[in-house]
Amino acid sequence: MHDSPLISVVVPVYNAEKYLRRCLDSICSQTYSHLEILCVNDGSTDRSAAILEEYADRDKRIKLYTQANTGLSAARNTGLEQATGEWITGVDSDDYLERDAYEYALQGVTEEVDIACYGVNIIWDGVEVNTLYARSFEHPVIGKHTPSPELLSRTHVVFWNKLWRRELIEKFQCRFPLGFWYEDMYFWRALAPFARKIAYLPDAKINYVRQPNSIMSSSGNGNPKTLDHVYIIDAILAYYEKHPLSYPNSELDVFLFSYQCAIIDVPIKLHAKLREGYLAVARRRGLFSRYARALKFLQPVPRYQRIFCKHQPGKSAYGIGRLKLFTIQYKNGIKITRLLGIRI
Repeated sequence: MHDSPLISVVVPVYNAEKYLRRCLDSICSQTYSHLEILCVNDGSTDRSAAILEEYADRDKRIKLYTQANTGLSAARNTGLEQATGEWITGVDSDDYLERDAYEYALQGVTEEVDIACYGVNIIWDGVEVNTLYARSFEHPVIGKHTPSPELLSRTHVVFWNKLWRRELIEKFQCRFPLGFWYEDMYFWRALAPFARKIAYLPDAKINYVRQPNSIMSSSGNGNPKTLDHVYIIDAILAYYEKHPLSYPNSELDVFLFSYQCAIIDVPIKLHAKLREGYLAVARRRGLFSRYARALKFLQPVPRYQRIFCKHQPGKSAYGIGRLKLFTIQYKNGIKITRLLGIRI
């Protein structure tokens, strides 16, 4: 491998004038300087375009691309199409890097490593959330590892805290799906299983700024776009039909993990529609015929199967709960036993 490989940094920009200078300054001032910085203006209507032109005049590593507003995925895809570096990464325009982020990330790279991940600081309203969870962003391990279902499920899916070998992306012609939330989930699940090795580095080198109107912040507020989980899992399974995985029951593992994430994001009033969507995907992709018993929870169940029992000293009560895989759970000191129940 070249001693100084080129890193392509994809920066999608949409109405980001408030944060854009901080973002670009953090990229341009990296201690590792062999970069091409691909800024994609996705139809901004504020001063973002002027700021981009100002920085491009100052730093010849910056390349500008302008397109009609078509969303984050389309902007990232434009960057992927234009990238020429051995490695590809991204920075969203409201986030910013530590000064040595890419120098640090390359420390984890060897000939067999196709993805290198590093930690994250989560910033909410300008205040760093300085906890182990935030700094590690769910990274389960340190070192270089062969992908496995457990490893992939425990790794946060975001695009921008990783170096991706461009050869891996181009081999599978992977791009972000257009018009849907959870595009990072698709990109990670499509590529990571086929990496030779994934390197995990523990230090936090990117600052993820949580905005009140962001997708992550609004997913729990009843937005029906949370049902995009159904489209994304269908797209992932369709991808695996073209590029089969070698793990036993791998499609089932991915499907169940996706549903576990979805049931958290999707508001309760949409849970029935979510289950219908996942059941339709399971049938369309052949999972239900192969794993009917494991996916029984997606089917409507008789009343007697949904009875739960609350136990307290000296008394008990009965009622109806929604379907879930767990049978026993403690809540406020009360043991809840479910035959096939869910959270009350």
